[in-house]
Amino acid sequence: MLEDLTASWFAGGSPYLLLMVPALAFVESCVGIGLLVSGIFLLSTSTLLYASGNYALWQIILPAFAGALAGDHAGYFAGRWLGPGIWESRFLQRHQHRTKQAETFLLKSAPWAICLGRLTPATRSITPLVAGVSGMPAIRFHGFDLLACTIWATGLAVMVTSLATL
Repeated sequence: MLEDLTASWFAGGSPYLLLMVPALAFVESCVGIGLLVSGIFLLSTSTLLYASGNYALWQIILPAFAGALAGDHAGYFAGRWLGPGIWESRFLQRHQHRTKQAETFLLKSAPWAICLGRLTPATRSITPLVAGVSGMPAIRFHGFDLLACTIWATGLAVMVTSLATL
């Protein structure tokens, strides 16, 4: 029953369905919320939209890319706004050793840290925040995040096309 309802909903081809893609990509990379929202929602939605035949792959992947980029940048600018004082929170004081390790790794190996952070679900929403808090220059973050989101969107495209053919 639920499967039939979902299938008919996606087969209808409503343009509003496509708005779910950037919204889900944004939410899964957004600070705090991203820890609670799994990427499987975006992958499932994207696959169902593509498999319905109503949308080309680029019509799904480009909005996903834009949503992910926006989510990462929201986290980065939240980190810039909160500043280094965030390290003084009770929760992070208990994990001070780990936060210092993360900040050091990020500043020392920014390209790797940002790309790995975007590709790792557990750290996807935290890495941009840490980059902002650590004072990484905005232009440096933007460049590496564009690369990371491009790699991520390419992987999403490969998974969507693979799953749609099953």
